[in-house]
Amino acid sequence: MLVDREGLWFRVLAARYGVERGRLRDGGRRGSLWWREIVSIRDGVGEPGGGWFGENVVRMVGDGSDTLFWTDPWVDESPLCEQFGRLFALSETKLRTVAEMFSLGWGMDGAAWAQFSDRWRWQPDPDTGYTVRGVYQLLTTRDSVTMDDADHLIWHPQVPLKVSIFAWRLLRDRLPTKTNLVIRGIISSSAQVCVAGCGEAESAHHLFISCSFFGSLWALVCTWIDISLTDSSTIRDHFVHFTSSLGGSRARRSFLQLI
Repeated sequence: MLVDREGLWFRVLAARYGVERGRLRDGGRRGSLWWREIVSIRDGVGEPGGGWFGENVVRMVGDGSDTLFWTDPWVDESPLCEQFGRLFALSETKLRTVAEMFSLGWGMDGAAWAQFSDRWRWQPDPDTGYTVRGVYQLLTTRDSVTMDDADHLIWHPQVPLKVSIFAWRLLRDRLPTKTNLVIRGIISSSAQVCVAGCGEAESAHHLFISCSFFGSLWALVCTWIDISLTDSSTIRDHFVHFTSSLGGSRARRSFLQLI
């Protein structure tokens, strides 16, 4: 459905749920369960590290007519709206394609603009492409912190139940961050900038780890208890690594688990 925009299934789902920012919407509560599950895999909602699918596909730009300039990950590995959040917030061309931006004067004429159709490339196997067998091998060989590792740390006798439930939802990316509200069609993409005013998209990882305002709390905490700052790529990894950063003593782990 990412590749064949003229295919029957894409047209049926587009008619049923609509398209936003170039992507099929999940339909919210009115969407069928199976379709919402597929969308959650596509968008990495509740998946470790942002999702195995999104980590392994990259947008290949040809003539630019089917790639959104700001919100598709076609430069490096993240959308320009995340790399240049402040500029995106000020832009009046949020839903323009690469081709449209080019026609408006972006870029220079030249032979570098090869005219082939935009497409998606499955990075683990660029030659063969996406296959169920390849996905199975990818998922069964992943080496990362598991959900069980982090889940075990959520429940602590001295932590209020509502706080543990909040952490449980956070690890599954089920909190109503602005990026999640955009995915669910509750707010527009132009309203997803972080509440701290830093100009970045307000995802769970941004709010709790990388935000220059809220994320800086971790540096203060580490200075307070005299430990090294944890450098992790996901919230789940951060949770587990922070808890074990004082060593193997049960009392030490319990102390950091409580924090």
